[in-house]
Amino acid sequence: MNEDVLTIAYLGLLHDIGKFYQRTQLRANLTETEKNCTPIHKLYGYHTHLHSGYTSKFFHNYLHLNDELEYASSSHHLDSNDYLSSIIQKADHIASSVDRNDENLDYEGKHKSTRYAYITSRMYSIMSVVDFGGNIYNTLFSLKSIDDFEYPTKVDIQISPSDGAGEYHDLFDRFIEEITKDNLLIGKPTPFKFHRMYSLLYKYTTLIPSSTYETNIQTVSLFDHLKLTSAIASCLAFNNTTKFYMLEFDISGIQKFIYHITEGSEKKAEVAKSLRGRSAFVSILTNSVTYAVLNEFKLTQANIIFNTGGGAVILLPYLEDTLNKIENLFNLITRELYKRFNTTLTLVYATEELNDKELETFKTEKALSLKVQLEEKKNRKFLGIINDQFIVNELQDKQICSLCNDNIALNKGICKTCEDIIEISNFYTKNDQFNILYLYDNSSSQELTIDLGFSKIVFIPKINNSFVNRNDFYYLDAINHFEAGNVKCLANLVPKNHDRILNFEEITSLLDNHGDKKIAILKMDVDNLGAIFAFGLKQGDEGRKELQRSLSKYLTLSRFIELFFSQELMKICKSLSKKLQPEGKNLYYINYAGGDDLVIIGPVYGIIYLAKEINSHFQNYVQNPNITLSAGIYIQKPKKPIRFGIQLADEALEESKAFNMDDCKKHAITIINKTVSFSDFEQVIENVEKYTMYISDKNNPLSRSSFYNIMTHVDSTSLEEYYKKVPIIQYTLYRLIDKKHDDLRKQLSYELTTIKNKYCLDKKILEMKLAILFTREENNNG
Repeated sequence: MNEDVLTIAYLGLLHDIGKFYQRTQLRANLTETEKNCTPIHKLYGYHTHLHSGYTSKFFHNYLHLNDELEYASSSHHLDSNDYLSSIIQKADHIASSVDRNDENLDYEGKHKSTRYAYITSRMYSIMSVVDFGGNIYNTLFSLKSIDDFEYPTKVDIQISPSDGAGEYHDLFDRFIEEITKDNLLIGKPTPFKFHRMYSLLYKYTTLIPSSTYETNIQTVSLFDHLKLTSAIASCLAFNNTTKFYMLEFDISGIQKFIYHITEGSEKKAEVAKSLRGRSAFVSILTNSVTYAVLNEFKLTQANIIFNTGGGAVILLPYLEDTLNKIENLFNLITRELYKRFNTTLTLVYATEELNDKELETFKTEKALSLKVQLEEKKNRKFLGIINDQFIVNELQDKQICSLCNDNIALNKGICKTCEDIIEISNFYTKNDQFNILYLYDNSSSQELTIDLGFSKIVFIPKINNSFVNRNDFYYLDAINHFEAGNVKCLANLVPKNHDRILNFEEITSLLDNHGDKKIAILKMDVDNLGAIFAFGLKQGDEGRKELQRSLSKYLTLSRFIELFFSQELMKICKSLSKKLQPEGKNLYYINYAGGDDLVIIGPVYGIIYLAKEINSHFQNYVQNPNITLSAGIYIQKPKKPIRFGIQLADEALEESKAFNMDDCKKHAITIINKTVSFSDFEQVIENVEKYTMYISDKNNPLSRSSFYNIMTHVDSTSLEEYYKKVPIIQYTLYRLIDKKHDDLRKQLSYELTTIKNKYCLDKKILEMKLAILFTREENNNG
């Protein structure tokens, strides 16, 4: 990596760390040297922007730096011709343009309403301000580290200045304890120091407001402001221009790749393992491409704007050869992907030029242009590599992989890709926390390594001194911990017996007393996500004319949505497993969860309740009716090919996305070809439980076969057909339910013969079918 770029990225990452430091105390204790980094008010003579002095103090006390690097990072509010200072200053202005008013209030003035606002203000949830004209609530986060994260609350957090400073002091002390551990961060920046600082800032500053302007709803985290400033400063380090490139790439064929598994009874042990490994492989491949782009320009992970698991958006410098370098790199990657995957996994990219003003707000037209370019390029994916030597790999007369039935097999009877996938799955099963190293040179390692041709991926249980002291730049993902690198909370959860992943038949047996032994596949995602990012972040505060769109807000919103689908989803699955499973064993196979969607497999009873729990938690999490989930569930026997079940679950999800009734659009769930709104799903579950109780009651007021008989009459394809059956339903209830249970007969008669519309009819049919499913015991043959 270019040393100047790494240095500037590091200074940008730390330029406002003084905001965290300053808020730990009520009165400033800056030295005269540290005050020299702060401006002086032209009229009244007091020092402003005191956080800059605390940035200087942080460099002195904890990094042992008192040189031009410390000055450049901490003096970004002074007028200076210094090269480093001017870059940090310009990057800071672009990154936080919508919050510039805050800088004028960062001093210890005498006005009571503003004096301690920088200490007592807490960060509002970015999710609560997404506005499409509905009723929304402003919600606040408590001051915590991200691993102690709590859902935002509607309750206004009233806190005294002394208590507010105490909360900051406690959090800052924990941060400093890790900063000073082993003295690894002392001195000038190195690749490891950047990785280490980046991960710790993510941990401790994600729930800290970047700005504390008293009349503004502060929704941008300090971490995302630091990250974005670092990214912009890195680009400015090349030529200090106000132009940039935004690059977006997209990997196609993911669904086909993940579920392209040859299934059968002799392979049931490998299927679950391979399925999990394939999902992880796609995520790793996406990161490999992302870091390959960064490596081409020697940039840090701060320049990743979004990474969705199947693509990414990256900020790049504006250079004469930027587009040529990108084209050559993606041609190389495309060739390597074709060698390994043929046409199964393909890659397209798009670039867009932006100036500083367009970057500040991530102009909608620019974001849409990237999407349009990607769609156009999907029709000519291999254009850049087609030449006389472009050939199709011949599989005829060669042994084919027994697991994917698509590639040439090695000695073990499976192809190189399937072998890598099983190795990855085994590693993930044995390690809840680990690191993934991405290399773009000829380095070798004794650890598990996957060679993609354009990059090498090394799986490391724990970082050792060889990485701490490494001089060349490398890219590091920290999985489910904060030791160093780009922290990724991975929903790494599967049902297992010790280190062995259970197959799908074994998973259905985890809930023996809850009906039919079938598996259910749950697919969920966020509704209208594109519209949320494109049009939802527009709310301005009273008295402020500018719209509140900014790239930093996009970063923060993306981060918190992804946080739910990783960290919070794990908690939900574990908690519900303990509630439903007698021995507390995990019920859920998280096949994929990240960005804004998920695929989870489990016992049918457990999956139905999980869908309800996820929706309930998500609504409490976002506290905004404009941000909702939809879901699709498909139920099948465990021996059936899982890839078909996934496809049918996806079709069910699309049915939910098409749901439109009265004022409710989307935010629905489809099960057994019936779609109901999530607002009614709680009542559906309650009725299912009620019917299940009737069937299971020892007094036997209604046998399962009788209930099934009644359901067959209610099960109608139209309201007209149902009306014709109402007399039959009444007669069947009278005939099948003993007169000593007359109250039950009357209740069911009212519920089953007074349905007024097709939606309520479908809902009732679903309730009855689920009740039958939850009370049926069946062999798993076939």
